Amino acid sequence: MRHSRRQIAPPARPWRSRRTSATTILIAATAAAATAQWTVAILDRGALLPMDVLQEFLALTVDSVNEGRLWQFLSFIFLHAGPLHLIGNLVLLYLAGREVEPILGARHLLGLYFGGNFAGGIVHILAASQGWVPADVPLVGISAGVIAVLMAFATLLPDLDLRMALFFLPVRLRAKVLGIAAVVIAGFLWLTQAAPSIGPVAMLGGTLFGCVYVRLLGYGYPLAVQRFFSDRKQRAERLDRMPPEQYINEEIDPILEKISREGMHKLSRSERKILERGSEKIATKVAVRS
Repeated sequence: MRHSRRQIAPPARPWRSRRTSATTILIAATAAAATAQWTVAILDRGALLPMDVLQEFLALTVDSVNEGRLWQFLSFIFLHAGPLHLIGNLVLLYLAGREVEPILGARHLLGLYFGGNFAGGIVHILAASQGWVPADVPLVGISAGVIAVLMAFATLLPDLDLRMALFFLPVRLRAKVLGIAAVVIAGFLWLTQAAPSIGPVAMLGGTLFGCVYVRLLGYGYPLAVQRFFSDRKQRAERLDRMPPEQYINEEIDPILEKISREGMHKLSRSERKILERGSEKIATKVAVRS
């Protein structure tokens, strides 16, 4: 049963399955990668390992993509800009992932996570190539994938009340407000260029991917393209069920009037199809009578 708007729900529900969740695996893998990254950074101070090697071969930049290092569209998620960047991503992934995974399943959660990161990388490279973001700043972190999962969370459970602490102050807000806040923050960081390495533009790309992904699964308000094809299908089914007399009166006669006013060459493709369907209905009716 969905929580009412006046109830304060815990940020996550306990798992009912004994299997290790995909959310937990992603958090553990991200933490392990960050540990390895900062271990190399510590060793680099003693000149034992070159830290620049990680940035050069794993972080995503326009120059590296132009040089053919396409694996960086995946590898940039193994690096983070700092502890705060890592902690923020893991907290949001835990908060949203533990709610999304029981509803959509592990497969779709992974699709949101990796697809959001990949889409974010694409958007970042396109933006950098146009000069909208600094081209010399490498993209690192899982922010795009996390925000894709967060947008799925906000779409699936928009009125779910959350309780959290912000700078030691209790804060209560709904899931959809959290999703909107994430988008606003990403846009602000992009416009101010306050933290280019965490990829604000990539986060916006992840936002778009998450919204489209979950709506294609049938949740939330349908996309405009979905409404278009749905209306088109319903109209086609209605015309198929329509008897010939009604079809002629409602569909054929207006087109015949248009032909008499403007000529046959003014008919659209859809109107020509209506005429063809009308002839088929009439032929079917004549065949049945005979």
